Amino acid sequence: MAEKPALFLDGKRLYLRTLEVGDLDRARRWMNDPEVRRYLLCRVPIDEVSERTWFDGRNRGPFPTDIVLAIVLKRGHRHIGSTGIHQINWIDRHATTGAVIGEADCWNRGYGSEAKALVLRYCFETLGLHRVCSAVLATNGRSLAYLKKSGYREEGRFREHTFRDGGWIDEVRLSILADEWQALEKKKKR
Repeated sequence: MAEKPALFLDGKRLYLRTLEVGDLDRARRWMNDPEVRRYLLCRVPIDEVSERTWFDGRNRGPFPTDIVLAIVLKRGHRHIGSTGIHQINWIDRHATTGAVIGEADCWNRGYGSEAKALVLRYCFETLGLHRVCSAVLATNGRSLAYLKKSGYREEGRFREHTFRDGGWIDEVRLSILADEWQALEKKKKR
């Protein structure tokens, strides 16, 4: 009998589980891929040692400040990306989210939106956060669209914040509040 996957958050087409040592080679491949890295802050090559150092250095325990999860398709249990809740402030109850779909054949299929929905439910219903933020390069239309579809609102821009491909790009800052998320969830149930 096949072993049941170690899912943490269960969606329709995918689930989120803890990131494991066996995922690191794949994640490193994504972070070093110029097409994937195009919209990320990662600019230097990531080798096996630096990836493992990051993995081993993550804080754990009852109140971590970062939670990183693998995005896995239910069909075939294929790891296609990662998502995280970062800079968790347990006192002021806010955090920042981020995600990457590393497998190019999985882009533009709504997997990022589904993963974001699972993460937001966890942030607001389980962790009791009040505010969840995200930042995206203005040239990353896919991420901007799925964040807005998820209920995030643009709060502002850091003008010409990032230098890429010979030019300056704005960084867009967005957030969603717990009551805004709850209102969207009520609408979905109608």
